[in-house]
Amino acid sequence: MKFFNQVGVSYFSNRHLKHFITDLKDMKKDGFNSILHTFSEEDLLYSSGNVKDMVRAGKDYGFTTWIDPWALGRVFGGEALSNFLLENPLAWQLLSDNKRYPAACLNNPLFRNYMKKWADAAVDMGVDAVFWDEPMLAIRHKGRKIAWGCRCPYCRESFEMKNLRAMPVIIMDSSVVKFREDTVKSFILEMSAYVKQISKNKVKNSVALITRSNDTERCATFESMAGIKQIDSLGVDPCWIKGSPDVYKTSYTAAVNIKEISYGAGKTPHFWLQGSGYKKGTEGRAKLSIKAAADAGVRSLWVWGYKGGEMMSSIASDRPGVVWGEIVRGLKAISNPKS
Repeated sequence: MKFFNQVGVSYFSNRHLKHFITDLKDMKKDGFNSILHTFSEEDLLYSSGNVKDMVRAGKDYGFTTWIDPWALGRVFGGEALSNFLLENPLAWQLLSDNKRYPAACLNNPLFRNYMKKWADAAVDMGVDAVFWDEPMLAIRHKGRKIAWGCRCPYCRESFEMKNLRAMPVIIMDSSVVKFREDTVKSFILEMSAYVKQISKNKVKNSVALITRSNDTERCATFESMAGIKQIDSLGVDPCWIKGSPDVYKTSYTAAVNIKEISYGAGKTPHFWLQGSGYKKGTEGRAKLSIKAAADAGVRSLWVWGYKGGEMMSSIASDRPGVVWGEIVRGLKAISNPKS
């Protein structure tokens, strides 16, 4: 029998405890045992207490709870604006074309200190894990040309210390690719170590990246994340809706890859199922992706996001209810293959 021992879903766009508890009961009925709360800059400013109440409610219902720095500084995944960027324009990334880009530089001490303030609030909520969601440095395409970040004074100084030469101005050569990867690794290492420190090792760290074909785009590699001692779980988001039409193959390949890298480094692998953005008539693809993850041997599966993304029109599926039904049936089919 094949089954997932962890079935989670991301939850956002609602900060009303009463409505959340109603959804929580539905999640449990549908077979979920874990939940990820997005915790944006807006939440940090105005809704920390609300999110904390929701974390506690989830614990009361037996859910494992993760928390996500949703779009903080625009260097993590997520559909949220950044107040940090408004208040700290000099902390923006500087691209190779000498233009500022609205995303925080991962080497800037102002942003690293801000992230620790966020971590203080997140850990105080009593979560089980912090989920570092697709950390990245900027890259912008314009025709055949690309502009990459970051070339701010902090990055140039760091590059020059490591390479004993000036940082390239335009061309992204191998030394720049490695520097971008090392920058993300250094950032996640410092943040994950800080979480372990302030929680006295009670809170775990998880990180996810998109598929390996995007290593240059997203900077980091799974191998570099696996090399961080403080990371407990590695995840992958195949993003098959935007890519290959062969959903099963795309999902299976990604799941096998993350399992092999994770097990080799003593980490727990997890798989993110696309749960939103489905066009009418494609909803059945969700079950193919679920089956692929199970066949690959990954036992922790997460859905992004709740109810087919109906809470946010920019990512919602054409028929969110149909999508959610397919996901729930797909999960139950894996757990109870004879039912």
